[in-house]
Amino acid sequence: MPRPHRDGVDRHAPAERTRQMTGRMTTADRRAALIEKLAGLPPERRAALLRSLGGAADPGGQEWPLSPGQERLWFLSRFDPADTSYNLPWSVRLRGPLDTAALAAAFTRVTERHEVLRTRFRLRGDAPVQVVLPPAPTPVEDLATSGEAGPDGTGVEEALREFAERPFDLENEPPLRVGVARRGEDDVVLCIVLHHIVVDGWSLDVLMRELAECYAATREGREPVLAELPMQYSAFAVQERRRDHTAGVEHWAGRLAGAPSLDLPADHPRPSRWSGRGAREELLLPPEEVTPLERVARKRRCTSFMALVAAYQATLALASGQTDFCVGVPVSRRTRSELAPLIGYFGNALVLRADLSGDPAFHELLDRVREATLAGMRHADVPFEHILAALRVPRDVGRPPLCQAMFNLHSDLPKDDLLGTRFADLDAEVHTIPPSHTKSEVSLDLWRGPEGLGGVFDYSADLFTPATARRLVRGFAEVVRRAGADPDTRLSALSGAFSN
Repeated sequence: MPRPHRDGVDRHAPAERTRQMTGRMTTADRRAALIEKLAGLPPERRAALLRSLGGAADPGGQEWPLSPGQERLWFLSRFDPADTSYNLPWSVRLRGPLDTAALAAAFTRVTERHEVLRTRFRLRGDAPVQVVLPPAPTPVEDLATSGEAGPDGTGVEEALREFAERPFDLENEPPLRVGVARRGEDDVVLCIVLHHIVVDGWSLDVLMRELAECYAATREGREPVLAELPMQYSAFAVQERRRDHTAGVEHWAGRLAGAPSLDLPADHPRPSRWSGRGAREELLLPPEEVTPLERVARKRRCTSFMALVAAYQATLALASGQTDFCVGVPVSRRTRSELAPLIGYFGNALVLRADLSGDPAFHELLDRVREATLAGMRHADVPFEHILAALRVPRDVGRPPLCQAMFNLHSDLPKDDLLGTRFADLDAEVHTIPPSHTKSEVSLDLWRGPEGLGGVFDYSADLFTPATARRLVRGFAEVVRRAGADPDTRLSALSGAFSN
């Protein structure tokens, strides 16, 4: 799905209008401009300029505001410090003689380059700040296992899972940790765990590319070949705080007012407090079962994303009996070229309100999804947190707000370095750690490749059994097949998708 294309500059902010009318900058304007400039300066110049602005309150580092997205993740972390739903582990199996010292040096170089990886999140008065600490060595933990690892990795997987699920102390510890689990001689699993507050999916590709280059450079006794960063994540956070989203918030407030929660029939009583405990089912549809739906989408001037969202909405409607609910779609806010090489949290959620009223034919539902998607993309840069505030969504500690269902079609993230088969002079292979947490009650993540449509369906294990999850996956697959074969099929006729 394409990302919203906006230059990210608010040309009509009140401060700018004041400056244009008076020809002068107010003290607040001048300070905001200096802070924005400050974020892009080298460390030594930044420190000097910061002192001229009054200095940082934390003697150990420089302070910046959080972006709106970061602030919500910070609040969730403070609300439940033991929750690991927002831990993002990435593991790679490396074969060959790994130089652990060079690996640690490479991580140290990357964290020196990206300030967000050496940030702490602390409370100042009634507001959180991110404190950028000076560069320091990044340790690589030896994930010792109990006993020898067998050929199937016995012991290693348990050590990796424990490492990945260890909670982060965002106030006092780095939001990044690194470990190595040895499966045998010249056979290790590198496990990188980050908190979502400092990374998104795009960031992982940046991290792996720079890490491989720094590792190779250390081994070869040379400087890594890396382009100078145009800015740091803190500058993005400052810019986001200055933007005026009034028009976009008004759009979403009108569009989403009164939207009900999605209430899928649950197998277990809903816990009084959301735990994030989750499980996963996999999905694979061969090309011949997906291509007909893609042809239907093209005839309706729709994308494959829109067609698959429509199929997902139909699946959820048939399972719940509802015709009105919201589906969240992760989108990137890297709307400017200078944000591409940064590591940081640029994620946002596009909220698509489903309308399945009147027993529509699938092609009618597809048209509704198209309209909602295009309208939403025009305002996709509005932080999800602002939407929740405008709607005054009641806080319910037992379920995610507004969107209980998520959908994602991976099509525009860089993956060359993330999924590469080489790491410097080592063979590399992605090593998956099965997730044990989910951020929503149900979530469908898909990708299209030569083998067809692959995906994973994550679900709340507190609410649903594996049998129910498999039934939803089969139902979605059947809706895709039937809608592709006959887009005139009405929603009520698709109910047979759940007959088996």
